Amino acid sequence: MPVTVTVNSISGISSIPGDPAPAGDPTYLPSIYNAVAMELDIVFAYEEDPDTAPILSVDYVSADPPVEGLTFTKVGTDTIKVKGTPVNVFTDEIFRFLFDDKSERNLPPTNTEDWKTIVKWAKPSINDKLVTYTFSVKYDDNPAAAIPIVGATVSTTLSQNVSWKFDPSLAYFQELIKKGKV
Repeated sequence: MPVTVTVNSISGISSIPGDPAPAGDPTYLPSIYNAVAMELDIVFAYEEDPDTAPILSVDYVSADPPVEGLTFTKVGTDTIKVKGTPVNVFTDEIFRFLFDDKSERNLPPTNTEDWKTIVKWAKPSINDKLVTYTFSVKYDDNPAAAIPIVGATVSTTLSQNVSWKFDPSLAYFQELIKKGKV
């Protein structure tokens, strides 16, 4: 893999018992818990025997499945800072909201509708979910040149396991209830 990454964990990264992510796999970011604030820096490099090329830019493209609550911010030309509280990763985690007209609907916890309270919350059917992030990496094809020669833009994917855990999910639920009208 010509694009390599180094991950610098800043906060919210801890060992997850029974973690299904392969240990030492360079295509995996450290596993995280759903509803737990985290922060890490991903530093990208382009290496192809025998050369190392400087990174000109790196951009976050997408996450599959989508992860709400995380931001991906460029920090220099070769680094992306990932920060936030990942939520709504487990789409079958039930949040049933009550509305003014007495109707109830299951919606994601990040919905923007005007609700009164939550009348039901249920854990998801699975406790681990694999998320794949895609990044676009542009590198200098001739680092010896006085002016950078833009090489091809390559797409790089990194995987991350997100685990559901009761205590942080309960704390998130309790904070979410406070946002209701009741």
